[in-house]
Amino acid sequence: MKNRLAITLSLLMIFGYTGMVWGQDTGQEEKVSAVQNKIYHRSHELGLAAGYIPDDDFYEVFPVGAYYMFSFNEDWAWEVVRAQYNLNIEKDLKKELQDRFGVSPSEFSEPLYMAHSNIVYKPFYGKFAFRNRKVVNSETFFVLGGGVVAFENKRNFEESTSEIVPSLSLGLGTRLFLSKSWAMNLELRNYTNFREERTENRFYIGVSIGLRFNLSARKKDRDPRMEKLNQYLKED
Repeated sequence: MKNRLAITLSLLMIFGYTGMVWGQDTGQEEKVSAVQNKIYHRSHELGLAAGYIPDDDFYEVFPVGAYYMFSFNEDWAWEVVRAQYNLNIEKDLKKELQDRFGVSPSEFSEPLYMAHSNIVYKPFYGKFAFRNRKVVNSETFFVLGGGVVAFENKRNFEESTSEIVPSLSLGLGTRLFLSKSWAMNLELRNYTNFREERTENRFYIGVSIGLRFNLSARKKDRDPRMEKLNQYLKED
């Protein structure tokens, strides 16, 4: 009886080990990943931009303009040019100084326009559900570049003078893909303007709408397994 039990246990152990070995895939396993490629990648983007600069002393500044961006790949792009003209509304500060204290600034500058070129880095990509009804794809990007900003310097009892100064731009934003061709960008940027008498920083809050497209069809990634299957089907 003991011999039969020992033989039975030995056979079970042998069969179990053999089954484990046979069950292993000795070939290269296919990797399953939850990371999705950027399905809305396009090479070109043309857009309209509008924003607000809240920290000017004498004006409420609303930049409006356009931009063109070229994407080298899914991670890097070049905002070739972003040109914006400033719509300015004079604040009450100057009038209050005159009415309450009887003084007026000897000089105040009005920002006229600005033009920049930036390198864009797009490391983050994802999607979220809007009210459990629509899935919105998005990416987060960072910008760094330079350009020029133009001012009109107004002085009491003197003629106004113009000034064009170099400017450094730094910022980040989120791009929401509305469709395969349209995207909306929400942006925060800081402009450091190197003026003759001082260096100043201007904070920019903006939104833009971009039309995204390719001039030629992109090459599709080839799956050798699918190509082999198609070849077999054609032969049959």
